[in-house]
Amino acid sequence: MISKDFYEEKGVKAKPNVKGTVTMWVMGALALASLIGAYWLTLSLMVFLGTGTVFIMMFRERHIEYEYCFTNDEIEVTKIINHKRRRTAISFNMNNIRFIAPEDSIRLSNEREQNPQMRFTDYTSQEPVDKVYGFRLDLRGISTIILLEPTETMMEYLRTQIPSKIFED
Repeated sequence: MISKDFYEEKGVKAKPNVKGTVTMWVMGALALASLIGAYWLTLSLMVFLGTGTVFIMMFRERHIEYEYCFTNDEIEVTKIINHKRRRTAISFNMNNIRFIAPEDSIRLSNEREQNPQMRFTDYTSQEPVDKVYGFRLDLRGISTIILLEPTETMMEYLRTQIPSKIFED
């Protein structure tokens, strides 16, 4: 008996979070200012502890990468923080996929217009090497769109497994 298992991984560096970086440095500046102000006012020491803690937590999560792992009918996206910690960002089965379309597809924009409260998550890099696709999912009754940049091998596998759910328009 011949096994037809499929397994492929791809890693991408996440887009920089400009808003998060600005917030991190503002918290750092507030922590420093409140530490200096603690010399005259003890309330500043509490502000220092709060803003300093937030700054340290945000500083520890500066470098983020995503790893896509396609295994038979399971797709998992893992978030790698500072090259050390791994967290599963999302994991789903091919049965959860409603459709797959390119990022600039009219189908994806129509879905977002019809359902503005739909969850939308971007797991792509700043400069994608491969074409970016939007995966429209139903996860436990929650409508979700995620953006991934799978390799052509991954897309060929998806085209053989779920051809009726992939649109190239």
